[in-house]
Amino acid sequence: MLDEWIRKDTGEENKISLLNSKKGRLLLVIIICIGLLALLWPPVSKPDSSPTKVAQPLASQSLEGSLKHRLQTELAAILSQIEGAGTVEVSVTLDSEGLKTYATNDRDERRQIEEGGRTTIEESSTRDLAVSSGNPLLLEEKMPEILGVLIVADGADDPQVKENLTNAASTLLDISPHRVRVMPREGGR
Repeated sequence: MLDEWIRKDTGEENKISLLNSKKGRLLLVIIICIGLLALLWPPVSKPDSSPTKVAQPLASQSLEGSLKHRLQTELAAILSQIEGAGTVEVSVTLDSEGLKTYATNDRDERRQIEEGGRTTIEESSTRDLAVSSGNPLLLEEKMPEILGVLIVADGADDPQVKENLTNAASTLLDISPHRVRVMPREGGR
C-alpha cells in the first residue's frame, strides 16, 4: 500500500520501488523503531523554578507520626525556655491519627417498573468522593485527642519547675494537668 502511494506520488510506476530495495526496507524499519522509541520513552521534565506544593501522605501512620513529632518538637522547644527547666524531652501519646471529613456527591435513584400487572421498584444510591483540582475536597479536619504527655527535664527535681512545666504543657495542649507527667532526667543537674 505504501509502495503504491509512493509510485502514484512520484508518477514513476515502473522504476525500482523504495520498499523493494534492501536499503529502503532497512530505512523503513529504522524509522518505525525510532517512532516506537519516541512513544515509549518517558518525557523529560524541566525543573520548575516556582515553589511546588507537596501533598501530604495519605498513610495514617505517617500522618500520625508527623503530627506527633511536630507536637513533641514544638513543646520541647517551648518548655526548655522555662526558667530552671534545662534540657527538656517530650513524648506525646495520641489516641488516633485524627478525623478527616471529605465532601461527597450522593445520588439516589428510584425506578418503578410495571410488567404484566406486577410492579417492581429498583432503588440505587451512589456516593462519590468530591474532587477539586485532582485532590479530594476536605470539609473538616479534627485533631486527634491527646491521651498523655511525658516530660523529662533536667530541672524537674525542683517542685516549682515541675509545676511550671505541668501547667505550661496542659495549657498549650488544652488538656487537664493529670494527663501531664513531669519526670527528672537521670543524672540531671
